[in-house]
Amino acid sequence: MASVDSKYSSLFLDPAWTEVFTKTEAPTTDALDVVGRIMQYISGAHVSLQLPIAEAMLTCKHKSHEDDSYQKFIPFVG
Repeated sequence: MASVDSKYSSLFLDPAWTEVFTKTEAPTTDALDVVGRIMQYISGAHVSLQLPIAEAMLTCKHKSHEDDSYQKFIPFVG
């Protein structure tokens, strides 16, 4: 999304934003920053982008070979 939306890029691809989601325990002030950035992005949105949304299906096996495999579905923007 950052390649087609410069506002998204400036708000969500800076090191401070990444750091919020890589910490094991974030301070409470970070929650306010997250909400503030999202609100700023939404309030400034004047154009909607038509991006395809898809889903990948992964088949996984447990470490024990006796157990059945299971599936995980992961959505993504294409």
